[in-house]
Amino acid sequence: MNDNVNLDPGILQYTRIFKSPYFYGSRRHGVQKYSVYNHHYHPRYYRDPVEEYWQLLDGVTLWDVGGAERQVEITGPDAFEFTNMLTPRNLHKCAVGQCKYAFITNAEGGIINDPVLLRLDENHFWLSLADSDVLLWAQGLAYNMGLNVE
Repeated sequence: MNDNVNLDPGILQYTRIFKSPYFYGSRRHGVQKYSVYNHHYHPRYYRDPVEEYWQLLDGVTLWDVGGAERQVEITGPDAFEFTNMLTPRNLHKCAVGQCKYAFITNAEGGIINDPVLLRLDENHFWLSLADSDVLLWAQGLAYNMGLNVE
C-alpha cells in the first residue's frame, strides 16, 4: 500500500460547479467541507458531524439549497397528459393551486427524482427538483412522444 495516500482529499473549486447566493456566507460561518449537489457546491460540514447529526434530529439546522433546488416548468396544450405520464401519481386528483409529492419514474418504475409538483393551471406545472437532470430526460421524452409541451 502507498504510504502517501491522502485520507482527507479536498475539493477543487471549479467554474462549472455553481455557487449559491449563500456560498460566501457559509464560508464566513466556518464551513469545512462541500459536496456537489445538483451542479452546485453544497456546504455539508461545519464542526462535528456527530453533533450536526443530533442537531438535525433534536434541534434545528439550516441548509443552503438556494442554488441547488431548481424548477422544471411544463406548459403547453399537452402539459397535463405529459406530466401525468411522468409520475405514477394520478394528477386528475391534483387541483390547480395544489402541491403534491410526486415520484418521477422511468419505464421500469425506477425512481429518477422525487420533486414537489405544483399545478399552476390546467396545463401548467412546476417540478421542484432534487439532484438529477430531469429536465434533459423530460425534453427527450416529450420530443420522442410528439407532445406539444415546453
